[in-house]
Order: sequence, then C-alpha cells, then structure tokens
Amino acid sequence: MRKLKPEEIFVVHPRIRFAELANRNGQILFSKMRQGIVGHTPESVDRTDLEDHGRYFIETAEQEVKWSGKLEHIAVSYEKHVVLIIPLDQRYVLISVEKNVQAESYTSICKAIRALD
Repeated sequence: MRKLKPEEIFVVHPRIRFAELANRNGQILFSKMRQGIVGHTPESVDRTDLEDHGRYFIETAEQEVKWSGKLEHIAVSYEKHVVLIIPLDQRYVLISVEKNVQAESYTSICKAIRALD
C-alpha cells in the first residue's frame, strides 16, 4: 500500500477544497484543507465526518455490493459544498469540492483518486 499524500489529491481537480484519508477502522491518516481555502466547518466536525460518518456510509453501502456491484463513491451535497467519500482497498478518502463542480465529473475525480492508491 503506497503512502498517499493530500497534495496528490489536490492535483486531481482544482476545485477540491479539502482532503482526508482514513483506514477502515476510521483512524485518520491525514486531514488537510487546500492552501488559501477557508473551511465552512470547524476542524472537529471535519474529523467526525471521516471518523464516524465516512466509515458508516461506506460500511452500509458495501452491504449491497453483491447485488449492485463495487461501490464507486458516495456524494453528499450541502448548500455550500459537496462531499465525496471514495473507498480504496484498505482505506477511504473524503474530499469536499466546490458547489460549482459538475456532478457528471464526480466519477472521473473519484477514479483519478483511486488510481493514486
């Protein structure tokens, strides 16, 4: 398993605001806001998103894998930004993107991040 860095994730798309990586137990491996971006939520909320919510969403969605196929990503749309949760083999990534990123591009963004793993 290669060591993924937040800077590599930011290169994938210029509108990625924030990147986090956790193992499948929810332990955060990194959590970083893109330089020059002001977050919409406190850091404690960002960490809870990945530690608890990310793991819960992934585990719940993966229960359908045998019927629906491999989970590609989960998108949660807020008024100010969109959160994408991307499962990797033994970890998962949570990113937030600007609201003006077209939903049609989510798949290619997630595929590019999975290719980094």
